[in-house]
Amino acid sequence: MTVASKPSSANLPAWVLGLLFLLYALPGTLGHGPWRGDDGTYFGVVYDMLQNGQWLYPTIAGQPFLDNPPLYYWIAALFGKLFGSIMALPDAARLASPFCVAIALYCLARTARLLYKEQADRASVLLGIGLLGLLTHAHEFQPQLALLACNAAAFLGFALLPERPIRGAVIAGLATGLGFLAVGLPALVLMLPFWLILPGICREYRKTSLIPAVLLGIGITAAIAALWLIPFFVSQPAIATVWWAQELTDIAPHTRHLARAGELLQLLAWFMWPLWPVAGWALWRERHHLHEARFVLPLAGLGLAVALVIGTGPLRPASALPLVPALILLAAAGLPTLRRGAASFLDWFGRMILLAFGLFLWFAWYAQQFGWPQPLSRNIARLVPEFVPQFSWPVVILGALLTLGWILLVIRPPRSPLRPAMSWATGVTFVWTIANLLFGGFVDRDKRYDEIASGLHAALQSRPHTCIAVEGMGASQLAAFTYLEKLEFETRASEASACEWLLVYRGAHEPRPHPGDAWSLYWQVERGRRRTAETFKLYRRG
Repeated sequence: MTVASKPSSANLPAWVLGLLFLLYALPGTLGHGPWRGDDGTYFGVVYDMLQNGQWLYPTIAGQPFLDNPPLYYWIAALFGKLFGSIMALPDAARLASPFCVAIALYCLARTARLLYKEQADRASVLLGIGLLGLLTHAHEFQPQLALLACNAAAFLGFALLPERPIRGAVIAGLATGLGFLAVGLPALVLMLPFWLILPGICREYRKTSLIPAVLLGIGITAAIAALWLIPFFVSQPAIATVWWAQELTDIAPHTRHLARAGELLQLLAWFMWPLWPVAGWALWRERHHLHEARFVLPLAGLGLAVALVIGTGPLRPASALPLVPALILLAAAGLPTLRRGAASFLDWFGRMILLAFGLFLWFAWYAQQFGWPQPLSRNIARLVPEFVPQFSWPVVILGALLTLGWILLVIRPPRSPLRPAMSWATGVTFVWTIANLLFGGFVDRDKRYDEIASGLHAALQSRPHTCIAVEGMGASQLAAFTYLEKLEFETRASEASACEWLLVYRGAHEPRPHPGDAWSLYWQVERGRRRTAETFKLYRRG
């Protein structure tokens, strides 16, 4: 494989990319407690790990939570231990997410530098920051981000393999093994076949001198997996067996997504924007060279990721993250070669659409603060009726400065082959930062459980440590109440029947039958509306 010369990057220094990443990563990651949904659920695992010292396998409220192996939770728990004394524990632990994203972008930049021409490394970072689908997941507790980092590192290892076999094999082996510790068998489906696919297609990987390196890489993967699997199965054979059966189910091929092809395509179209049109151009332009290693590597990764996303697991945005590394590499190859008209359109579209969205956020904030225009103000208020807006001059001044800086970039963008990616990266960062500045409290009020947890705790003041059974409670709610008010719940049906209290949770459009004559309603709270409606009811026996 021919290694490209180091790119000339004087027009975009590394410190500029670092500063842009910090502006992208920190807003939304810091400044709020665990939210409902994935954020609260996965924080619950981290909190249990820190409180109970159960590091071998994930638990929530003391019960096994076997969605993913523990690698991401280990990282988040270590961040919580390191920085939990200077900031709130959820903020400290949530730093694991931008940490994983940073590793992924760094590895992809190194890989792009090896595979393609100058400025591909900068292009890959900008394309990652500007990727719409990565935005929310990069700022929440999300174990799939650990897989993202491992997958990107595996690409780097395989790119190094022909020229530096031992180093490449070590990196690829470590990445694959750690990927298994991040999400289990899907990581092996995503990365392990590379050892066979690449030699079968590319002559650069057919050297007999690579055989020891290949064996070394596979051995490292097996060793890392065994270091966790053996203690897990020896100490907790029943739980480990349940986890293994669940893993086999998760990677079993199915065709359910094909029956929802329209929904799937709609998800991928916005999730992978603006990568897929640029990657498509790269493949068309280099269609006579796709047999070369610089394209076989990302294409093989893309094919495995497509098979994993379409043929296994649930249809949800986070499940599409395995597609990201390969598409970033292909788009990084195609971006500098875009024709002037296409580059100008992508650049203009990004600047205009993101500027318009940012200005709309200001308009919506004004309507929320001052009640005009009334229809918009009423619609915003209906979303979170409990929220009381508060005016803050520091927020307004900082937001105005950021908006002015973005407008200047829109008016006079820098001249560079990377300008379309720069426009999307800076635009997404601007919109995300403005949204968090102006509506952070609004979203936090809608997604947090602080007031509900404190109300439940107050209702239980007479018997705070009594047995509380639960019905309909999800992992997110259990995790939030356990962390916020140190409440303990009996989640095992065999034990819950003897509890004095019963906490019932119902989401939107769920039936709400009374639990029976043995229970009387003691406390309740409702919030949200339509699809975000939630109801908590506390019953007392007799």
